[in-house]
Amino acid sequence: MLGVIRMRRIPGNEWKMLIPFLSAEREFNVFMIGDIENTPPEAEHMEIFVEGELENPAGVLLRYYRFFIVYSSERMDHAGAAKIIKDFEKAIVLSGKADCIDAIAPHLREITKEEATMHLALLKEPNLEENDLPIRRATMSDAGELLALLNSIEEFRATEEESFLSSLESGTSRRYIVEMDGRIVSTAASTAESSDMAMIIGVATHKDYRKRGLASKVVSKLCSDLLNWGRTPCLFYDNPEAGKIYNRLGFREIGKWKILYFR
Repeated sequence: MLGVIRMRRIPGNEWKMLIPFLSAEREFNVFMIGDIENTPPEAEHMEIFVEGELENPAGVLLRYYRFFIVYSSERMDHAGAAKIIKDFEKAIVLSGKADCIDAIAPHLREITKEEATMHLALLKEPNLEENDLPIRRATMSDAGELLALLNSIEEFRATEEESFLSSLESGTSRRYIVEMDGRIVSTAASTAESSDMAMIIGVATHKDYRKRGLASKVVSKLCSDLLNWGRTPCLFYDNPEAGKIYNRLGFREIGKWKILYFR
């Protein structure tokens, strides 16, 4: 009987060797592929752990700042992967395809505060709204106000400031905003942009400016630009009302995504 193959940390110059494997289910691996394509191999804020051969691993675990993502098969040593997360001690989130999270979750119960299931949707039949708002791309000068807006939204968890500021400054997160009455009132962003896909995140509207269709306009503008750049947008949602909006814009559910929030 073969012994357990332990996960190993691979050097940055090997990260891109995983892309063919991850591309088999690229919609579920947008974060991993985008992070690999956009992060310098010498970066300290990202690590990748692999079990097995790079061409067909039993599992992949990626850390980006304090966020972890897992993509695994039944062959993966889930207890070993969980130990890496626990030993890091600063992890705030683990996310992944629902069945991958279901497999590792029992090994993380002692540090898990909450589990959430999300709908993963892909823009398959674009029906985007025409833009008639002064939408612009956010800059570093908007960072403080944007963080305050995002952290004021009840449905959102607190935004991890270090990764937010880094992605805004580097441009790896493309964030659009709407301003009214001298303040930012609505926003949406793309992240993990790969050569052909992008994840829509952080769709938010100030509570005093809701029911005006602002989020639909910002998301439509962002999606239109992404499509023009050759990238297909996808996103997660758990709110049925948000789901109706995204469905109207042409997003279609392709699967489930799960998130573990840690204490």
